This record gives sequence, C-alpha cells and structure tokens, in this order.
Amino acid sequence: MRHARLYKITACSLLVFVLSLCGSFLPGHPRAHANYFTDLYKGVKELTELPDEVNELKAGYQMTQDKLVEAESALEAYRQQNEALLAQNRELTASVEALTQAQQAREANARKTRVLIITGVLLLAGYFVLLRIIRFALRR
Repeated sequence: MRHARLYKITACSLLVFVLSLCGSFLPGHPRAHANYFTDLYKGVKELTELPDEVNELKAGYQMTQDKLVEAESALEAYRQQNEALLAQNRELTASVEALTQAQQAREANARKTRVLIITGVLLLAGYFVLLRIIRFALRR
C-alpha cells in the first residue's frame, strides 16, 4: 500500500512535470526572460551611441548654419549688384533722355534752317518774277 501511494504521487508529479514541459513549448505562451545583463548591455550601448548621434546632429546643424551664412552673403552680394545695376540703369536712362532731347533740338534747328532757306529762295524768286511783271506792265 505504501508502494501504491508512492507510485500515485510519483505518477502525479511526473504527469504535472510532463504537462508543464509541454505547456512551455506550446506556441502563444510568452516566456518571461529576466535578462538583466542583456538589458544593461543594451542601455549602455544606447548611452554610448548617444554622443555620436549628438555629434552628428551638431555637425548637421553647423553645416546648415554655414549654408545659411553663405546664402545670406550671396543674397547681400546680389542686393549690392542689383543696386549698382539700378544706378547704372538710371544713368543710362538719363543719357538716353539727353540724347533724345539733343536729337529733337537738332531736328528743330534743321527744320527752321530749311524753312528759312526755302523762304529766302522763294522771296528772291518772287522778287525777280515781280520785277519782270512790273517791267512787262510798264512797257505796254
């Protein structure tokens, strides 16, 4: 009887052990891991990689600042060039205006001179024609 009882306890223990083993291999049961060293290693690794990332960010920020300064200097150069071109444009406009006025004055003087010459020639011709008419009228 004692053996039968011991046999039942052993069989029950064995059955519980086999079921727990089978249950641990079944899919869907998450296994809890207490990997303190793995977590510690990952944390240390992340902390050691942070300065590199910060340095990369600082380098990127510095490159962006350099590009901004370069763009601002280029913008300033373009602004100065634009002002110089505007001043040159004003000077050219004034020169063109002065040349246009000079050309108009020359044309006006040429017109007056032509009118004066034509008037003189017509007066002279009219004088000779009038003298001939007077002589012809006096002879008759």
